Amino acid sequence: MGIAWRESPEKLAGLLRRHGLAPDRVDNVDAAWKAFREFLAQPVDGLEPGLDSDADGFIVEWGRYSWHDRLPSLSFTRQFAVDVRGTWAQTDWYQPEIWQVSLDLVFPNAPALADLDRLNVQGTGFDFSPPGPERDHAIGEAEWKVRHHPTLQALWASIPTHSALTLDRAD
Repeated sequence: MGIAWRESPEKLAGLLRRHGLAPDRVDNVDAAWKAFREFLAQPVDGLEPGLDSDADGFIVEWGRYSWHDRLPSLSFTRQFAVDVRGTWAQTDWYQPEIWQVSLDLVFPNAPALADLDRLNVQGTGFDFSPPGPERDHAIGEAEWKVRHHPTLQALWASIPTHSALTLDRAD
C-alpha cells in the first residue's frame, strides 16, 4: 500500500526534514535531491490504473522564469495521472486529472549561472518508468544530464535563496 497522492507533498516534506531541510528554506541542493530520490521510490495510491498509463513520472527542470522574477531556478517534479472516475459526471468520456508535486529552488544571480536560460535544454524530459530498477536507471540518467554541464553544476552547488513545495493541478 502506497501513500495517497493528495498526501504526497507531506511525504516529501517529511523526507526533506529527515535530510535536515525545511521545505520552505532548502539550503542544500544535494540533500534535497536525495530526499526527492527517496520520494520517487515511494508507491502512490489513487493513480490511473493500467500498465500503459503514464500515471507516475518525474522531471528535473531549470531556467529563469517570470514567476521566479527571472532568477535562476531548479525544480524537482513528480507528476501523477489521478483516477477521478468516482467524481466524473460524464459516463461516455473520461480523462484522468494531472497533478504535480514540485520542489522549486530559486537562487541568486551569479556569474556562473549567467547562461542558464540559453542552454539547449531546460529539463530532463518526463520519465514514466515504473518504480524499481527502471526508475533507478532513469534517475541516474537525469543526474548525469545535470551533473555534466558546467552551468548546471554551478547551480547544483549554489545555495537557494528560497524554496517552495507545492501540489498543483497541471491539466
